[in-house]
Order: sequence, then structure tokens, then C-alpha cells
Amino acid sequence: MSSRKLAAGTLVGVAGELDITNSGQLAGYLNDRHPDWALPLVLDMAAVTFMDSSGVHLLIDLHHREDASGGSLHLAAPHARVTRVLEIIGTDRLLRTHPSLSTAMAAAHLTLWPTCRG
Repeated sequence: MSSRKLAAGTLVGVAGELDITNSGQLAGYLNDRHPDWALPLVLDMAAVTFMDSSGVHLLIDLHHREDASGGSLHLAAPHARVTRVLEIIGTDRLLRTHPSLSTAMAAAHLTLWPTCRG
């Protein structure tokens, strides 16, 4: 997991498997890194290769938390296997999924600024 706090939201990168062994860890990580649920949250899912029902439940919970607070959850570039799980369950109609990180960031009205090096 990696995160980047932005002026108007948070970008979090998730990699590997999202399942019962680590979905609680991700939930805690998000609580620490994204304290204002009224701001948009973008999850970069490109490197998530597997997700079980506990991962799906976490995403649904995050969606409801963001929605209730006036924020929004955006899933960026989920792997085809993850997308298929969301489609089978029907949560693809609930969750905002985007084909790339740039489209997710644009939908969330977030901008990544280049890091200054000096």
C-alpha cells in the first residue's frame, strides 16, 4: 500500500491480493491516511490481482462511508479478474470504476502535481 495526500483528497495504491487476510489492514490504513471522508478517495487497483468477498465488502463499506459524508470513492484501473468479480456480484453498478488512474483522478477532480527535485 502507498498513499499520497492531495489538497482535495487522497490517492491510495493497493497491490497484491485483497482478501480476508488483509482487508482489515487496508481499512485501518485508509482510516489513518484518509481522515476526511467528505473528500474524494481514489484507489489505484491496477496491481490488485485477486479479490474475495471480504475485499468486495470493504469496497462497499468505503463507498457508503464516502457517500454518507459527501465524498466519493473511485476505483482506478482494476485488473480484469477484479472487474469480473464486481460484475458477477453486481457491485460494478454501485462502485465508480475507471479504466485508468488519470480518468479516476479527473472524475474525482484531483490533480497530481510533479514532485519538485532540487
